[in-house]
Amino acid sequence: MTCNMAIETQEKVGFNKNIILYLITILLINIGFGVFGADFNLYILSMDMSPDFLGIILSLTPFAQVFAAIPIGFMTEKIGNKRSLIIVNLIVGFAYFLRVFSANQTLILFGSFLVGTVQAGYFIIRMPFISQYAGKQKDREFTIASIVFYTAMAVGNLAGGFLPAHLNPLFPNETITYRTILIGSSLLIILGTIPLFLLAEDKPEDTKAISLSPYLKGIDQNTVKFAVIEFFIGIGLGFLMFFMNVLFIYYYNSSLQAFGTMSAVLIIPTVIFLFIGPALAKKYNGLKVVIGSRILSAVAALLIAVTANPLLGASAYLVFRSLLGVGQSLWVSFASSISTKRSRTATSTWLEITFQIGFVVAALAGGQLIAREAYPTLGIISSVSMLVAFILTILFFGKKYLSHKSM
Repeated sequence: MTCNMAIETQEKVGFNKNIILYLITILLINIGFGVFGADFNLYILSMDMSPDFLGIILSLTPFAQVFAAIPIGFMTEKIGNKRSLIIVNLIVGFAYFLRVFSANQTLILFGSFLVGTVQAGYFIIRMPFISQYAGKQKDREFTIASIVFYTAMAVGNLAGGFLPAHLNPLFPNETITYRTILIGSSLLIILGTIPLFLLAEDKPEDTKAISLSPYLKGIDQNTVKFAVIEFFIGIGLGFLMFFMNVLFIYYYNSSLQAFGTMSAVLIIPTVIFLFIGPALAKKYNGLKVVIGSRILSAVAALLIAVTANPLLGASAYLVFRSLLGVGQSLWVSFASSISTKRSRTATSTWLEITFQIGFVVAALAGGQLIAREAYPTLGIISSVSMLVAFILTILFFGKKYLSHKSM
């Protein structure tokens, strides 16, 4: 009762303290992740490792997440969001450091796998954590969390795009430059753990009632539907997100600085769409906004494939990521709103599992395509996957929920 009154008061005056601390962590860690997104692939290739091997490295993280997601979800229910977030972030930061402090391929592979064993926790914990403290403001809080995420990623991408060129003269070779930058970024991820220690304790109300039933035998039918759709979202995003920096340099004949600039500019349309999205969802229907974002994302991905012009390709990618961002923010909010309290963490877990399976497929197949220089195929597969997600969303949820004015 006291907790609910506190949440209602916070809704009137602003954000809950725990949400603010959570947002600070999102900001810090995603700046680090953004630098990795810009530089890690090129760091691996700078050591004369093959694109096929790069695909294997990238696939190990989502591969591990597939098997670790249910244990992570179960752990979260058992020990609470706070302690789970602390464990997840410390291990992720260490694993990112392990991937870059040495050229040893075994350590790089092990680090990538170790990241995947816990990184699923970020997404799994997000839905129940925000839902717990947001009260009736879920759309707002999910949207703000997405804005902070994309802002931090943009800052990290921009830093990752420009730092190598500025620091190269200080180091013996390009590989050492990348390594130094990436080590610093891994330490920033670890630093992001500090605000989590200030979160309120959130021990489960009745740990005896927690079981694996909602994850497996007693899985909710809506959870299954969400999971199937999320697989295609993972494929659609993965083929472009993993390899867009490679496309920029080898397909568009552009530069890492241009990729970093484009990634930083991404924050502008992303924030615009994220602010417009909840307003449209409130006026019309959140599921309609999700469906619209998916069909338009499919068009943007196709444009990335058919053009060799870096400006046009960058513009299409900005639209693709922005639409996907607002769509996924409202999609998670929609999933939270129609999930039962008992199945909410399980739904979040299965969304992460199938999303990461899609990432595994994208990383392995994408590495093969990059090795064959079949760059346009990346965008084509992404487009088809988003189209499938669009169709399945209508088939699974359209009849029951599209008629609701606000959902």
